[in-house]
Amino acid sequence: MRYQLFFLLLFALHLRAAAQELPPVTPFPPEVYDAGNQNWMVSQDEAGFIYVANNEGLLEYNGAQWSRYRSPNESILRSVRAVDGRIYTGSYMDFGYWDRQKDGRLAYHSLTGDLGGRVLPDEQFWDIIPYAGAVLFQSLQQFFLYQPETGETTLLRPPGGITKTFAVDGGLYFTDAAHGLYTVEGGNIRTLLPPGAVPGAIVHLWAAADRLLLQTDSNGTLAAVDGRAEPVSGPDFLAGKRIYSAVTLQRGGHAFGTISNGVYLTDAGGRLVYHLDQVNGLTNNTVLSLFQDAQSNIWAGSDNGLNCINLASPIRKYTDRTGQLGTVYAAARHDGRLYLGSNQGLFVRRDDGSLTLLPETRGQVWSLFTYAGELFCGHDSGTFRVAGERAERIASVPGTWTFQEVPGRPELLLQGNYRGLSVLERTTDGWQLRNIVEGFDLSARYLVLRAGREAYVSHEYRGVYGLRLDADYRRTIKQVAYDNPAKGKNAGLVAFRDSVYYYSREGLFVLRDFQTGFVRDDALSADLPAGDYRSGRLTATEDRLWFFTRDGIGYLHQGALREGLTRTAVPVAAGNINAPSGFENLTVVGQDTLLIGTADGYLTLARTAIPLQLHELYLTGATARGGQDTVRTLPLTAGGDIPYAYHNLTFTVAVPDYSQFFRPRYQYRMLGLSESWSDWTTETTFAFPGLPYGKYTLEIRSELGRRGSENTISYPLTVGRPWYATYTALFLYLLATGGLIYLLHRAYTNYYRRKQRVLRAEAQRTLAVRQRETELEVTRLNNERLREEIDAKNREAALSTMNLVKKNELLQQIKDDLLAGQDPKRNIREVVKTIDRNIDEAETWSLFRDAFENADSAFFKKVKDRHPELTPNDLKLCAYLRLNLSSKEIAPMLNISPRSVEVKRYRLRKKMGLDREQGLTEYILEI
Repeated sequence: MRYQLFFLLLFALHLRAAAQELPPVTPFPPEVYDAGNQNWMVSQDEAGFIYVANNEGLLEYNGAQWSRYRSPNESILRSVRAVDGRIYTGSYMDFGYWDRQKDGRLAYHSLTGDLGGRVLPDEQFWDIIPYAGAVLFQSLQQFFLYQPETGETTLLRPPGGITKTFAVDGGLYFTDAAHGLYTVEGGNIRTLLPPGAVPGAIVHLWAAADRLLLQTDSNGTLAAVDGRAEPVSGPDFLAGKRIYSAVTLQRGGHAFGTISNGVYLTDAGGRLVYHLDQVNGLTNNTVLSLFQDAQSNIWAGSDNGLNCINLASPIRKYTDRTGQLGTVYAAARHDGRLYLGSNQGLFVRRDDGSLTLLPETRGQVWSLFTYAGELFCGHDSGTFRVAGERAERIASVPGTWTFQEVPGRPELLLQGNYRGLSVLERTTDGWQLRNIVEGFDLSARYLVLRAGREAYVSHEYRGVYGLRLDADYRRTIKQVAYDNPAKGKNAGLVAFRDSVYYYSREGLFVLRDFQTGFVRDDALSADLPAGDYRSGRLTATEDRLWFFTRDGIGYLHQGALREGLTRTAVPVAAGNINAPSGFENLTVVGQDTLLIGTADGYLTLARTAIPLQLHELYLTGATARGGQDTVRTLPLTAGGDIPYAYHNLTFTVAVPDYSQFFRPRYQYRMLGLSESWSDWTTETTFAFPGLPYGKYTLEIRSELGRRGSENTISYPLTVGRPWYATYTALFLYLLATGGLIYLLHRAYTNYYRRKQRVLRAEAQRTLAVRQRETELEVTRLNNERLREEIDAKNREAALSTMNLVKKNELLQQIKDDLLAGQDPKRNIREVVKTIDRNIDEAETWSLFRDAFENADSAFFKKVKDRHPELTPNDLKLCAYLRLNLSSKEIAPMLNISPRSVEVKRYRLRKKMGLDREQGLTEYILEI
């Protein structure tokens, strides 16, 4: 037990020492800028670009891209200074300046070529200082004073050499190896402190209260008074540290770079504000150079890389590099203390920065909730009530996600946990678990309780539920699983003002009522497009509804000019926040100061201090690529005429801003190709492959935070015509087209003439054939008509012959009967019988039908097929009508009167269904 207490004490002491909220630090290790490890000096030009003197040459950083320029003699660059559009550098036995060419690259001009032997062997130039309109190059032996206007260079060689130079309040000071301090006045050297007056090397000099203060490398702070170096009270924290570099800060205070101990930042009173080392972000603990840029960032060139400290950033970050604090899931300020809930437990941080674990809470903390002056902790193992630096478990139901006040029942709290819902009750003995709510046993990570005992639960894998609880909050009396909205990964549910909101990738939904459920708010969903969605986790504060997107943080609030909620963005780069996805958490811990939990600690954001920073946009590169990866570099002012073979264009831009959490965004359009602006992007390279020939103007603009750039890039260019589209080629095409048209015209004319001749001959042949066919058709029709007439005549002849034969047979029989020689009366009777037999209708008809069928065999079949309902008498009348006999002629053959024949004709018409206008005889003759 004693060992456990000992280790807990060590752990608590470690957290107290390490718990420091620091400004953001952006490290640039050598592999990022692709050069040497050591960085000896840093400077910045008027555009805001950063220049670094590196072991392998000059480094340029514009906020987006790194460029490296080797020194002309491939030696180490020891110094760099940007002055009036030129970049001055000093190296081994050489110094000079770089100026920018039309394509954006830097070109070097040496200033030592005309100095003859005045540059000493093995001389290196360690510092460059603008002084009285000139540029001073300092080595360890001498000064070279260069006049840019005249190009003249003068030499000043102190007898004791030079170790370090300082420009303070318009004066030029330097120290030597004997630790004396001197000033240069009118080209002459005056001693301020004689050699040996300072017990150590002077690394920093500044003016305060009308006196010069000196910071030594390891012997404290001194003041130069009447030729003496008197000790003054200095920063105690620097005791025992070896200082190598230092800089006076723009807003007061100093930055000290040490060997092996990182950077110390003080305020104007010399009090320590921040200590940064390799543990909390620097690339190395040995700081070779310090520089503060125009945006108050401190650049620390180290023995192994470069670092940018965002001193003016509204963000301060606590990074747990030891893994003791872990991932922060919840925070709350209570009774003057800041509580942090993580996956390691509940920690309390006092105002002095100490951070201590409450041992009872080891494990996963999900939520912190203040109610009625008390703090509750939702934990993996249950619920704790927190008082000061002690935590008491008051419920053991595992996995307390969240807490909800119960309307009208201040003694109750409703909890959502792994297994559903539970109720805490405040009794005379304090808070305790009263009951588990029956009827719902699903995890209730997101829970909202509304008036009318209506509870709403969002389950990531099952969707949203509506629960109606009984009057005593002991069981669920009604449960509704809503079809809409659909379940969604990392979706969130929260109450804000008088509404309940559900946020997922599908948009923002608002509760309508218990039975209907949620409906999509199209206006708010349009403000929160799916492309920006990161997590549906929502955090409601008093007047704002906070959320996280891919671009950063935002909130909804009641707008002054809009009836509904209005979205406002806090332009913090979400990728740098490193909040756990789906468990993002945000807590208001001060007057508009936010605490955001991260995967490795937390950060604080002073929202009112977010700068609306002025910035300019620069075109940093323009290239045209041709076949076989040949590349042409284009001037940065205008593209001019670009050959079509190089019509694959690429442009790079930069905003010289070095904030870690506030990133510029860009929009572009290529007029002549499209009038529309692109979507906002953080990419700084824009490619236009295969541009058609023509005139274009590239326009690019940027946005940093909520402010647009002061300028818009406008880059005109012309892509030349390909060889096959030049005016010469077009003229040749025109000639060739005219010749081709002429040849085609001639060919088509000849073709159509031949075609006309062939068509005329063909038409004549066709006409002759048709005429011959017509004649043959006429002949055929005539022959057909003649055959029909012959057939009719044959039929008539056959009938006539039959009648004659019949008549002759009858007469012969009568003759035979009369000549029989019998009794005359009997003969007369026989004759009468013979006549009666011959006038018998049936027999006469039978003979007539046989004769008629021989003459027109198909007639009766055709009539029967058309009119199957006809009787034999009807067929007999049809046969007589076929012979074109009149009613009077038919009457004796039927042995009836002509009137009866007409009646029979009328009935036959009805059976055949003939119209009144159609003749019966004509119809029968057509069959």
